[in-house]
This record gives sequence, C-alpha cells and structure tokens, in this order.
Amino acid sequence: MRKIKETLKKVGNVLNKYVTRTLWIFLLLAALSFAVLLIMKSSTETADFFNNTTGRAIRLVLTSIFNVFPFSFTETLVLLSPALIVLIFGIMIAKGKRGLEYATRFFCALLSVVITIFSAFVFGYEASYYGSSIEENIGFERNDVSVDELKAAALILLERAEAELDNVEYIESGNSVLPYRFSELSDKVNEAYAKFCKEYPCYQSMHSRLKPVILSEPWTYTHISGLYSFFTGEANINVNYPDFIIVSTAAHEMSHQRGMGKEEECDFASFLVCTMSDDPYIRYCGYLENYRMLADKLYGADREAWRELRSHEDDRITGELSAFSSFFEKYRENVAATVNDAVNNAYIKSHNQPAGIKSYGLVADLVVNYVLYGD
Repeated sequence: MRKIKETLKKVGNVLNKYVTRTLWIFLLLAALSFAVLLIMKSSTETADFFNNTTGRAIRLVLTSIFNVFPFSFTETLVLLSPALIVLIFGIMIAKGKRGLEYATRFFCALLSVVITIFSAFVFGYEASYYGSSIEENIGFERNDVSVDELKAAALILLERAEAELDNVEYIESGNSVLPYRFSELSDKVNEAYAKFCKEYPCYQSMHSRLKPVILSEPWTYTHISGLYSFFTGEANINVNYPDFIIVSTAAHEMSHQRGMGKEEECDFASFLVCTMSDDPYIRYCGYLENYRMLADKLYGADREAWRELRSHEDDRITGELSAFSSFFEKYRENVAATVNDAVNNAYIKSHNQPAGIKSYGLVADLVVNYVLYGD
C-alpha cells in the first residue's frame, strides 16, 4: 500500500509539473459538454431548453462582438491561417528548446482553447439540430407531396413573383438588380426577421450584420452561396452570385444566427422571412428562388408538367432564370465543388440530417405544404 501511495504521489508531481491546473477544469468542461450532447441527441425537450437558454446567450454575444467588423472576420482568419499555423509551431519549438515543461504547458493552453470552442458550440449551437422542427414551431403539418401539389404550389409562387415585377429592375443580361446597397439589404432583412421573430417568438430576435466575402468569385467554384460561422456568429455571403440568390442566401444564413440548424429549415425560414418583408424586391426574391426550386423538382418528376408550368412564365422571369443558368455553367463541374460537397455532406449527416447535402432539397415539402395548406 505504501508503494502504491508513493507511486501515485510521484505521478501527481509529474502531472503538476507538466499539466496546468486550469486544464483539469477544461477537461471537466469537455466531459460535461459530451454528456449534454448525448442527452440532447436523445431528448428534443433538452435540446429546446439549451437552444433557448445558453444557445441564445452565446449566439447573441458572438454575433454582437463580431458585428463591429465591417468585413468578414471568418474570411480573414482563413486567409491568415497559414501564418497562424507557422506561428503556433514556432512558439512550440521555442518552448521546447527551453524545456519539455514549457512546451507541454503551451500545448495545454492550446488544448484549453480547443475545448472552449467545442463547448461553446455544444451549448451555443448544437442543440438547434435536435430540437423541435420548424413546422411544429410554426404550426402546420408536413406531408409528402404529389406532382399535382408540386405544380400547384409552383404556380402560386410564380403568380406572387410576377405580382412584384413592376418594382423590379433588370439589366441587359436578364438579371434583376438589387436596388440599394448591400448594407441596406442587411438592414431590410433584419427588419423582416424582427417581424418573423415577433410572430414566432420561439426564434431569437437580434440585429446582425451581413458580411460580404472578398474572395466570392473563386469561392463560387465550391457552389457555396453563403456560410454561417458559429465561432464568430457571422453570416458570410458570396456576393458573386446573382442578386436574387444573394437575397435568399442572406435570409438563410441569418436564420442560423437565430437558432435554426437544419438546412431545409433554414431554407424554409428564408422563404418565410423574404415573403414577409415590406420590401418588394426581397419578396420577389423569396418567391422566385422557391419557384425555381419547385420547378427543378417538377422537372425531375414530370417533364411534361414542367413544360406546361414554364409556359406560364412572364418573359422577365424566364430571362432571370436563363441568366442564372448561364452564370452557373462556368462553375458547375470542378474539383473544388466535388470536395466541398463531400465535406459538407459528411458534416450535415453527422448533425441529425441523414439526407446529407440533399437536405437542401427537402425544403420543397415544407414550401408546398405551407403554400397550399398552411399559408
């Protein structure tokens, strides 16, 4: 027994020498985060609790801090990441030259930062993947839809988009044009979200800032039109896309800030928010983007019904959709898109969305049911 005590004492002395005391606290935090994550995955009520308590607080703090920057802090970190990696390794080597104790303590500090980020993600955003669905929160049923229902909903959205045409400007290419600055778009989408969150208070109300991505053109090769960065609370927007895509993407990414995780639910929130807006161009974009999505679904289900649907289009709508198709052709097939799809697919599947990247297309059921039966 005495030898065991002496051995444990020696081990304790070694650990105290090389491992900081604060790391033990962070390791306990990591264990707590894992435990909470497992409970959230099996309990919708628990997920809702954390999404509406710690989640709201952490998302609001992060978004408020990084709202100060007019540029994308996330993009800046990505661009600086090679230099940061070199710096970290340089410090590690320098610490190692002073002794193993210094290098180990620096590693402990890095590990503490990683644990902090992981725990903030669990308590701040992870719950949004496992809580109540958007149809439960808004109050309508989500059922499978027939081809006839798909076509009927698409026709309604087409009519509503065309009702806004007199307030929409187009350029020679056929693309519609955002009639104000990007910063004004940010304000107008925030105003629409204020209305949305007032009607559905289960979603978090806040004022956030859209962040245009500087390297949007090369980013388009990945087929990413927007990205929510939880770690900075930023809604990053690819401004190389046509304006009607930029608007719907802005509303999609802002939905993540307000406590929505699943991609089809964020697409649906984007539709609702855009069509609730007081601004005619934002309403037009909401109707058009979802009409385009339903038309694509109809094309895959019934080619003849799709042709009949497209025959109802105003020339300006046809021109906009043709212009988008021409724009996207340059970026359609490439290695960057294939790699990104694989990574994104794995991430989405790991967060309670078994359909992976196909989750983006699942919004069709939500839109059709809402337009036909829940609107």
